[in-house]
Amino acid sequence: MARAMWKGRLVIGKQKLAMSIYSAVQDQKVHFRLLHRKDSVPVEQRIIRKSDGKEVPKDERRKAFPLTGTQLVILQPEELQKLEPEESREIEIRRFVPASAVSDQWFDRPYYLGPDKDDADYFALAEVIEREKVIGITRWVMRKKRYVGALTSIAGYLMMTTLRRSDQVLSISNIDVPESRKPAEREMELAKQLVESIGGKFDPHLWKNEYQTRVHELIDAKAHGKSVKRAPAKRKAASGGLAEQLQRSLAASKERKVA
Repeated sequence: MARAMWKGRLVIGKQKLAMSIYSAVQDQKVHFRLLHRKDSVPVEQRIIRKSDGKEVPKDERRKAFPLTGTQLVILQPEELQKLEPEESREIEIRRFVPASAVSDQWFDRPYYLGPDKDDADYFALAEVIEREKVIGITRWVMRKKRYVGALTSIAGYLMMTTLRRSDQVLSISNIDVPESRKPAEREMELAKQLVESIGGKFDPHLWKNEYQTRVHELIDAKAHGKSVKRAPAKRKAASGGLAEQLQRSLAASKERKVA
C-alpha cells in the first residue's frame, strides 16, 4: 500500500478539500555501489578545491553564476533562502481549460490525489472534470518549490501532473526538421493500411525495460557463478522513398501477424 508523500488542501474558490498526494510512478533504475577497481573497497564522492584537492566543508561552499569566462556573481545562502516561496498546504485551482488546450509536451510528472476521507465533494469534482473534458490549472508549493499542475480525472479519482514552464517547451519551429508538406494520396493510403495492420489494445505490461531486465539477468548469473552472452542485434538502415518504406513496413507487419 502506497503512503502519502504530502498532504494539503485543494482550493476551489472558497471551498477547500483535504487531499493526500501519492506518486503515480516509481523509480525502477538499477542502483550500483562504486568500488575501487584494485581491492573492491567502496569509494565515495567529495567536494574538493580544484587548486589543491582539499575537501571543502558544506558550510564553506557558495553558489556562483557565471557572467563571462572570468566574472561570477556569488550568491549567499541567506540570499537564496529569501527567494524561496512561502510554505503553504493549499493547492489552488486557478482556472479550468479544455483538455485539448494542454498538449503532451507540457506534462512532466504525475501524482494521484486521494481524499483524506470519504468526501462526496471530491468524487463529484472528479466526475464533473471527466464528464466536461476539462483540466484544472493549479499552483502549489511543496518542499520549498512552487509548482504549476494540471488537475485531471481518471477512473473516478483526481490526478495532478506537474507542468513544464513556457521557457522549457520548444515550438516545432525551433526544431531542425524538413518543412511540412502535403502527402500524396498513395502515401496516405499506405500509411492508413500500416496503422490498421498493427492495431490492437494497449497493454502496458508488454512494454518492459529490456536493458534493465538484461542487467538483472547478468547480476543473477554472476551471483551464481555463470555468464551471459548476448549477440548485438543488427539493424538495417532505411532506404528509398516514403511510399517504398511504408510498403516494406506493411509487408513486415503482415509477416509478424502470420507468424
